[in-house]
Amino acid sequence: MQLALTVNAINPGVGGVLIRGERGTAKTTAVRALARLLPAQRAVTGCPYGCDPDLPEDLCAECRARSRGGDLPIAIRRMRVVELPINASLDRVVGSIDMVAALRDGSRRFQPGLLAEAHRNILYVDEVNLLDDGVVDVLLDAAALGVNVVEREGMSLIHPSKFILIGTMNPDEGELRPQLLDRFGMCVDAQRIDEAAQRIQIAERDAAWRAGDGCFLSCHENEDRELADRIDTAVLALPSVQLSSEAARLIATHCVEAGARGHRADVSASHAARALAALRGNASPSQDDVYDALEFVLAHRSRTPIRRPLPDGSQTDATREAAEDMPTSLQDGDREPNPRPGGSPGADGRDEGDRQDDAGASSTSARTGPDDVPSGGDEAAAAHSVEASDPFSVREMEFQRLRRPRSQSGKRLVSRSTERRGRYVKAVVRDPVTDLAVDATLRAAAPHQARRGRSIGGPLRLERHDLRQKVRERKVANLTVFVVDASASMDADRRMAQTKGAILSLLHDAYVRRDRVALVVFRERSAEVVLPPTSSITLARRQLASLPVGGTTPLAHGLAVGYNVVRTAALRDPSLRPLLVLISDGEGNVAMGKGDPAAEARQVADVIAARKIDALVIDSTRAADTEHLESKPTYMRMYHHYSWGSCADLAKRMRARYYGLADLPKGQLAAAVVAHLKARA
Repeated sequence: MQLALTVNAINPGVGGVLIRGERGTAKTTAVRALARLLPAQRAVTGCPYGCDPDLPEDLCAECRARSRGGDLPIAIRRMRVVELPINASLDRVVGSIDMVAALRDGSRRFQPGLLAEAHRNILYVDEVNLLDDGVVDVLLDAAALGVNVVEREGMSLIHPSKFILIGTMNPDEGELRPQLLDRFGMCVDAQRIDEAAQRIQIAERDAAWRAGDGCFLSCHENEDRELADRIDTAVLALPSVQLSSEAARLIATHCVEAGARGHRADVSASHAARALAALRGNASPSQDDVYDALEFVLAHRSRTPIRRPLPDGSQTDATREAAEDMPTSLQDGDREPNPRPGGSPGADGRDEGDRQDDAGASSTSARTGPDDVPSGGDEAAAAHSVEASDPFSVREMEFQRLRRPRSQSGKRLVSRSTERRGRYVKAVVRDPVTDLAVDATLRAAAPHQARRGRSIGGPLRLERHDLRQKVRERKVANLTVFVVDASASMDADRRMAQTKGAILSLLHDAYVRRDRVALVVFRERSAEVVLPPTSSITLARRQLASLPVGGTTPLAHGLAVGYNVVRTAALRDPSLRPLLVLISDGEGNVAMGKGDPAAEARQVADVIAARKIDALVIDSTRAADTEHLESKPTYMRMYHHYSWGSCADLAKRMRARYYGLADLPKGQLAAAVVAHLKARA
């Protein structure tokens, strides 16, 4: 983690870094500590964007106008870390017009946002996987173009915005959008420390830091200064470090073998290898520099770990040929940019972990070993693929008009909007005002103009308490999360075929209304999000084209991953009411830990009920009394002879509607979901 941050500080062309890890693994602490080590830079004095005077083509419009009158004033400043809060509004990120100045004296004044502050600096986003989709789109545009385009309130403005994007996230809270994931040049996994002595040392250091221990601070201040000096030296040496043709070939070969999509991996690895060489004092990247860079760059782009050359030369022919002419690795003492206090190196030592590909499909549950498989696991069968059933027509889903504020767009439910989009319905008093209602503001200020001394034809006398906030309404979307049993238990082929057909059918209806559908499949020893929440029929068809079935039944894994998908959506929009659809026989035989599989499934079901997540359970082995259920939608028929691991018991624990798959012929699974959504509204 430390080495990845250092490399980005030396060479911003790497493209930033994504730090993944569970809570409490010092991700945010490391990023904020980096601010003290960042190199100095030349900037135009008084420029809100900190333009680089040595790059005339990147100057903002104001600096270009000033440069025509002579040399620009220059100041030396250090790079800094600009934090983007998870709840930041789009206006705060992009920038907006100063409405008070516009109404008071008729001037149009631009208020720069976080993208302006982040120019030539580090933009840090904590919990980046929970960032609002609108803000993500803005970050993607700015990262791709290097400029921020502002078009609003009759104002058109473009200013430079080139930044190093650093994000931290907890994978347990949901995955990152594939488009944003690929924008990170590097990725590193932060692992917790389980050794008692090191955990004690962490607690002691934290106590010394909070107490302001002078000895502790001075000791580590010297180490920080040494690392800062090494970064400054590496920045100066970077332009002279050249990537050899052998190193470029080795990078390209590994990226091809890893299946990295696009060419960002090659570009980021080249920049990272040059930065590592500059940090370690090499005139050209060595073999160790290249392999270290590849591990960072391919961590989130490939499931295949990078395999360094072994002493016996065991490699593929392509990588062996590409590595033949590479210089040998440096001494171990030259590889560590800042040895850890206490003498334990390892800033660049990382656990391989689970790899995530660009499609966004990843396993979000823990893996279990062979010893965790219960005795019933011998029913595993060879995996094979199941094609989807043909899509069919779906009745329109109807809901009540909901007035709770929502941020996600859609066309299904009419609800309050927290963004500056939607139909303007009324104005309210609010501080601060982010979406000014000009008409209501003028009406509030008009009766007081004479008292405030406004002359005829003079400027409007406006005070802050006159400002009014617009209240907007727009239609919002729904999310249906399918959690499907793909094990070798009874009728797995039929389950999967009907589920695929239902998803595609719902998406045909959702295409017009911007609803979203997700699919979680569990089999063998884990669960996987094979279809992230999407309204794209094309993406769904590609992801669902061939899904394997067979193996054991990790039911608790599937419920946990499905719950995480729902929770992530709820964190992005707290007013969201997603629907979780479980399709299984309810007989789990693989535990997430060392406990009983059925007990773990019941625990997850209790959590789903406690969080009041709407759910639907479809039993693939039993027939429910559907006629009775249709006559009384709010009543759930339960069986008296169920086992503790059965679907009927899970439905009762989740307070879910219960169906039998046998009573849902082809074309009726999606219809049952639609009917349930209509009933709950």
